[in-house]
Amino acid sequence: MTATDNREAFLNGIAEKLGRERRRTGVERPERVHTIADTTLAGKSQDELLAIAKEACSRIHTDVVETAVANLAAHIEKIATNYGNESVLIADDPRFAEFGLQNLADNAWDNCAVSIWKEGRENRVTNIATAADANIAISFADFLLAESGSVVVESSPKQGRTLHFLPVHYIAIVPKSKIVPRSTQAADYYDARLANGQEIGSSINFISGPSNSGDIEMQLVVGVHGPISVTYVVVTDK
Repeated sequence: MTATDNREAFLNGIAEKLGRERRRTGVERPERVHTIADTTLAGKSQDELLAIAKEACSRIHTDVVETAVANLAAHIEKIATNYGNESVLIADDPRFAEFGLQNLADNAWDNCAVSIWKEGRENRVTNIATAADANIAISFADFLLAESGSVVVESSPKQGRTLHFLPVHYIAIVPKSKIVPRSTQAADYYDARLANGQEIGSSINFISGPSNSGDIEMQLVVGVHGPISVTYVVVTDK
């Protein structure tokens, strides 16, 4: 089932519960009452946005590493070693080769078993089990949101949702050029793709560091229901 099929089934279900036919015409988005969504952090340079993102990440217990493409592989391997290596799951993403990480995709790392997400619904159970057993997940993010320190990743047949949430540790790679002020810019990007007739994934995931939860006494516990540690690797020259 495609993302379009899922959306249609979801909206049809809502209309059925409301006891009416789907409204396919005459539906307009409400006008915004202010422009804060667009003006927040507007006009900031990429360096300024990176500095803001770092500050936000410090509040959500997330490490940020800066590197040039030439040193990316070495930084990724160092982070993975600190996380204990063991088993790594990566997305089936051409950017691994584009950014000089082909050795990782080819499972050429020493003392580390690398698995690649398998496309196809017939591999769903295997992918989930692999993600649940993986020590580290590595993926590319579409955006890094400066305001909240969140990365944005689009699910696809080549990287399902569980890749980002089940492994113990998570490494997200994002080009510095993809740092944007806030979720507004990411939403605009996906809206533009839809307006151009392109399909997008069944879920757009906003990941704000490791999972955490606070109890009634406001005692923060990190790593409750997802990765216990997260590192964003910002590629400065791509």
